[in-house]
Amino acid sequence: MILLAPFVRAQRSDIDSLRTILGHAADDTSYAKACYYLARSFYFEGDLDSARAYGDRGSAQCLRVGHPDPRKEFWLVQLCRVRGMSWYSASRFDSAIVAFQQMFRYAEKLHIAKDMGAALSYQGFALREIDDQQGALAMVRRAITVLDTLPPGPDIANAYHELGVIHGNIGSTDSALYWYGRAAQLYIGQDNDHHLVNTYINMGEALHKAGRWAEADSMQRSTRRFLPALKDPMAYTRWVAGESRLLLGAGRSLEATHLMDSALVLAEEIEDHNVQLHLLLLRSLAHVQVGHMHQAYADQQAAIAAHDKDMDIEKVRATEKAHSDFQHEKTIALARAASIRERSQKRAAVAIGSLAFALAFVLYRSFRSKSRYADELHRKNEQIQLAQAQLVASEKQREAEQVRTRIARDIHDEIGATLTKIRLLSDVALANDADQLSETRHAISRIGQHARFVSQNMSDIVWAVDPARDTNQGMLDHVRELGHRLLGDNGIAFDLDLSCARPDDLMEPDLRRDMHLVVNEAFNNILKYAHATNVRVRLMLDGPYFELVIADDGAGFIPGTAQGGGNGLHNMRARIERHGGDWRLESAMGKGTVISARGRPGPGPR
Repeated sequence: MILLAPFVRAQRSDIDSLRTILGHAADDTSYAKACYYLARSFYFEGDLDSARAYGDRGSAQCLRVGHPDPRKEFWLVQLCRVRGMSWYSASRFDSAIVAFQQMFRYAEKLHIAKDMGAALSYQGFALREIDDQQGALAMVRRAITVLDTLPPGPDIANAYHELGVIHGNIGSTDSALYWYGRAAQLYIGQDNDHHLVNTYINMGEALHKAGRWAEADSMQRSTRRFLPALKDPMAYTRWVAGESRLLLGAGRSLEATHLMDSALVLAEEIEDHNVQLHLLLLRSLAHVQVGHMHQAYADQQAAIAAHDKDMDIEKVRATEKAHSDFQHEKTIALARAASIRERSQKRAAVAIGSLAFALAFVLYRSFRSKSRYADELHRKNEQIQLAQAQLVASEKQREAEQVRTRIARDIHDEIGATLTKIRLLSDVALANDADQLSETRHAISRIGQHARFVSQNMSDIVWAVDPARDTNQGMLDHVRELGHRLLGDNGIAFDLDLSCARPDDLMEPDLRRDMHLVVNEAFNNILKYAHATNVRVRLMLDGPYFELVIADDGAGFIPGTAQGGGNGLHNMRARIERHGGDWRLESAMGKGTVISARGRPGPGPR
């Protein structure tokens, strides 16, 4: 977890000095300022209750300041931050979210982008802790949108790291590694070895879960060189857990056991029950591998105890009891209010009852005559709506079929032209004399190239005509396949960050066709002209909008001087703008090319 620096012991003399300052502070924002520094000192000392208490006192004082004062909102931002962090560290994530929401509102009033982005990030961290992964994903992306307007700093690095954690939780290993990598680059530039080590450890865990053992082992080695200077017991024990998994996988049980013995002592000292739980389970597995069943059983029991401590069962029960008592008292109060209201209403009901009865009789006769007409009108309306829905569905299906046919026809025309070239080259090869070996070999080589092109384009036809691939997920799978075929098979390294909020939603047929043509054109330009070695691709289909970014480290060019007159680039721009999207091209000689597009897809329920 990366939210704050680890606890460091505040000097007691500093706290005493701050208390003295607080006692002599004037009844204005200077009092709130002293409360903030006291709350922060207690937080870093690990006294979360005192940190929250002084945070509450400072906030209350700020709210009592009646006259407009920008300093009031500023100190409210800082006090909400320390209150939220204290709740978060105490695993009270619901209260932490409320505090961070307040922090965002005050920061927004002052237009402080840095604090706005931090508040959104913190909310994402807390949402992830209560297992609302989609909510956390949306919140952290909002934070990155705000923080992207500022020079890169610790907050956006932490947001990148959090995106890696969330993608890892939902099983998107490639995306998780991509965001971990971006966070690590920033931490390296900031000389933040503590956060860098935590990021490397998380990357190792993600690689291990994905079964990429060699890469996980390499990440462990990269992490190990930081540990002696870092002297962070929490990072060391997490690293030992990852190293032990690899040792056990290699059958080196005794080495793993020896390593975990020392790490368990450290985990017990720092009261990190979560790491203690994982180490005990791993050591139990090591005992099983060497046939020490009694020791394995003992470690299993100890792991259960560590799990109970990690979950803090007593605190959970106390919280649930308090919530239950509150709900019970609320129910009683509502029942009493309802009883009083019922008695007062009963008298009025008796008074108007007779009048209502007479009126009801008159209305009943009128209603009977109108209801028959209304029923008939309702049936007719339902029939009309059903016919309209069937017509719309039929029209959408027809449109999708037309687009699929158009895509297949375009690709078929390309294949037909290529087959004609193969036939002509075959005639040339057959007509060559025995002494024209070089020309014959060249013709056969060209035949092979064209044959591979035909084979590759056959898969595009299959994708185009298969209705099962009309979804958001179908488009992501198609882009992944194009990347492997056009980039990977030609020796170009590439990173994919592909995601969608609703995988089974249908894509608008015209958008599906244009997205295929844009990506295909971009990849072919990279192959023909860029001579790139690395390509980064990001495609997100997320509810009300899509985002496409294709970046390469190739030769680059000066926009307006593209080979072939730039017709391909012009067509790509036109296809994106046809759907109300924004298109951007960035390139310079020797600095690669970045193509980005943002717009609104047309989702429909499947």
